[in-house]
Amino acid sequence: MTTATTAAAAATKALGASQGLSALEQKSLSGLTGPDRERAEAQLMLQKQQEATAFVANLMKKLNEIAMSVIGKI
Repeated sequence: MTTATTAAAAATKALGASQGLSALEQKSLSGLTGPDRERAEAQLMLQKQQEATAFVANLMKKLNEIAMSVIGKI
């Protein structure tokens, strides 16, 4: 498996995980109702999406650094 393939798989997994709430997160929200629950869910989803975006950005940065290093050695 190439580095790019591994990176693509990791990015896909991170983005997929940011699309839903885990059982623990759902359990922690179970005590909330109405607007409070909606707000808490939105905050959790936003946080997950931000983490996934940061992960993918860092991954792309590292791939670029590797590519530039290889180019520099030629």
